[in-house]
Amino acid sequence: MEVRLNIDDAFLKDLQEQIGGGAKATDITRDALTIFKWAVEEAAAGRVVLSTNTSGADVHRLVMPTLQQVESRAKSPAKSSPSWRDLPGKLGKMGT
Repeated sequence: MEVRLNIDDAFLKDLQEQIGGGAKATDITRDALTIFKWAVEEAAAGRVVLSTNTSGADVHRLVMPTLQQVESRAKSPAKSSPSWRDLPGKLGKMGT
């Protein structure tokens, strides 16, 4: 799948300077999507994404509307799609 983005030149240039080494926009985008996918998976598992300084103090939580939506869905699963853990009790004895 191809995705096209319009990113502010100053924003991208600042990010490239922070990274160093002349990072390409495609590499930055791939890395950003990789981190985003991981954050979504963590939220779906009921976890939160945090950052701290090197001593473990000054904790910051990553908060994004999408992650909050995923957290809400994880807390209240849809009634129409039972968990695989529920299936043995619902299936009963087969073949009898």
